[in-house]
Amino acid sequence: MARTVASGYDVVTVTGDPEERGYQYGLAARTRIELALRTYADVFMHYASWDWATVRRHGLRFADPIEDFSPASAREIRGIARGAGVEVADILALNTRSEIMFAAPGRLRAVAASECTSFALTPERTASGVPLMGQNWDWIEGARETAVVLQVRRDDGPDFVTVVEAGMLAKVGINSSGVGLCTNTLISDGDEGRPGVPYHVLLRSVLDSDSGAEAAARIKSTSRANSANYLIADASGFCMDVETGPGDGACGEITPVDGAITHANHFLVGGLTGVDRYLERKAHTRKRLHHLTARLQQHRTHTIESLQEALADHADAPDSVCQHPDVAQPTAERTCTVAGIIMDLSDRSLMYASGSPCESTWSLPVRIDASS
Repeated sequence: MARTVASGYDVVTVTGDPEERGYQYGLAARTRIELALRTYADVFMHYASWDWATVRRHGLRFADPIEDFSPASAREIRGIARGAGVEVADILALNTRSEIMFAAPGRLRAVAASECTSFALTPERTASGVPLMGQNWDWIEGARETAVVLQVRRDDGPDFVTVVEAGMLAKVGINSSGVGLCTNTLISDGDEGRPGVPYHVLLRSVLDSDSGAEAAARIKSTSRANSANYLIADASGFCMDVETGPGDGACGEITPVDGAITHANHFLVGGLTGVDRYLERKAHTRKRLHHLTARLQQHRTHTIESLQEALADHADAPDSVCQHPDVAQPTAERTCTVAGIIMDLSDRSLMYASGSPCESTWSLPVRIDASS
């Protein structure tokens, strides 16, 4: 186990079998996990008047679906709890917080609508001739204090690196097979936190995959707890955006147009929801998609630097691609860009800006040794 600090976020490296990896992760990130638990306790109390015992009880509903879908992930969750010195129910609650929010009283669903904007470029659209992808991960301000960069080295699947809230299995990331993952919240009129495979467990399944096609097939064939958008690409040239509703119904597939895919927080494929609840509440998702798409259209080919600039876009601020916390809002309601992330799929590397990309220093590339 290794723990270092770069660009403001702890970098935690773990090895071993699932439970040992989880234990190392929980031990190294213990302080941030404890802070994450306090942060979400405040969020649920603020929006729903739910105490943490109630939140944990709802999280336990997903223990069996996780075990059935990925016994290794279930073991890892148990290991994280042991390393962090907390209950398994606490780590389950962190990893299913999206589903619990949809099961809670209506006002809490508003905070579930995080503002993420993502992209993928095929080789003909990059100056280096390799596939690049990335996004701004936007969420509650408290996540800036709990985010970590998790590097996993293992024998039971591809190694990977992910930028994620401490104690959670995965978020945005890339693995040693060259599979990259970006993601966006979607909210359909069918989302109610139903029993099923949780969103963050499905995100982890992408980084467990040996190819983009395998990852996409796994998402599409699973009974999902909530709607979500999964932008998946790999070093071989696979590039697909998968929009999903809850359950095991049909999914939407979006492929590159002129070598690019961009996505925000509304459905682009018809027929997946009766009412797009995110779009209904936060129409600026269309503006963010427009501005990121326009940025990518400014140049035929892009460099890492031009993509960093695109993620720092402030058009239509404060509802812009690059977001800043509104200090006039109560702490539990402040959202902002937690991290900007860009991945080079051929290089198996990820770089990130901790906080808003316009004012943060980007990290050096975090590389995965494909032969490890």
